[in-house]
Amino acid sequence: MIDTRVAVIGAGQAGLSAGYHLHRAGLTAGEGFVMLDRSPGPGGAWQFRWPSLTLSTVNGVHDLPGMAFADTLGDEPA
Repeated sequence: MIDTRVAVIGAGQAGLSAGYHLHRAGLTAGEGFVMLDRSPGPGGAWQFRWPSLTLSTVNGVHDLPGMAFADTLGDEPA
């Protein structure tokens, strides 16, 4: 059993943002908070849909707190 103060359900955009801000508030991942998601990794639908997303449309925001979109691209050709 895990004893924690906060459980974040879902590791999509909103869940990752919540985890980032909980960490900034001084909580430690795994002790102060846990993130739960049924996918094999964080990112929610984003991890399966990057090629189909259209950027620079509504608000032009592409980054997650602490992680720039450009950092996710790596060395792969566009």
